[in-house]
Amino acid sequence: MTEKKRILVADDSEIITTLLNSALGSAGYEVSTASDGIQTYEMGRTGEFDLVILDQLMPGLLGLEVIDRWHEEGVETPVIMLTGVEDDRTVVESLDRGAVDFVRKPFHMPELLARIRQRLPP
Repeated sequence: MTEKKRILVADDSEIITTLLNSALGSAGYEVSTASDGIQTYEMGRTGEFDLVILDQLMPGLLGLEVIDRWHEEGVETPVIMLTGVEDDRTVVESLDRGAVDFVRKPFHMPELLARIRQRLPP
C-alpha cells in the first residue's frame, strides 16, 4: 500500500480550509491546516509535506514571505498559491519566487484537484 500524500492547506478563511480539508481528504490525501502565516511557516519548515496550498494574504506573514523564509532554510516543498489577490504582479512574483502554480479565488474544485494530481502523481 502506498503512503498517502501529505498536503498543508494554509488559509485564514475557515470556510476555505474546511472545504479543502474535506475535498482533499475525500480524494485520498492526508491534510493539515494552518490559519496564519507564522503557523504555516513553522509547520512547513519541517519538510514533511508533499505539497502546500498557500494563501497570499494571511495574518502574521504573507504567503510570499513564507516561501522566501522556506527557501532561505532549504525547504523545497512545492507550493500552489491559492488567493483572491487580483494583482498580476503577485502572480508573477509568486512564480518567480518558487510557487509551482497559481490559482485565483474563487476557484473550481475539479480544476484545483487536477492541478494537485499533476504535482502529486500516485
